[in-house]
Amino acid sequence: MFNILMNWEGLKAYLTSAELAQSQFDRKCGARLLKEMSDNKNYLFSEFATPVVQEFETLNSLFLQTKADTNELYQQIFLHQKSFQNRLYDAKRQKKTFTKLILVSNS
Repeated sequence: MFNILMNWEGLKAYLTSAELAQSQFDRKCGARLLKEMSDNKNYLFSEFATPVVQEFETLNSLFLQTKADTNELYQQIFLHQKSFQNRLYDAKRQKKTFTKLILVSNS
């Protein structure tokens, strides 16, 4: 996810050129679909999701170790759960409210 985010503009340019270069209809349509998916809304989603995905990747890498310390794994998963809980609930254990964000794009 991080690599996609860091190379967003390059991917958009590549997909535009791939669409123009394809002669077969199905490949041209596939390139066009991917290009259309690289809009501002998906970029914003990528900005939002990247830190969350990175947290899961870090936690996953701990569990993939061959000789992992079970106490460390427990601590890390506990901290991970607390991190998500704090994003959803306030100090009084009331669910946080989120307002809908309306995006106006120029694309």
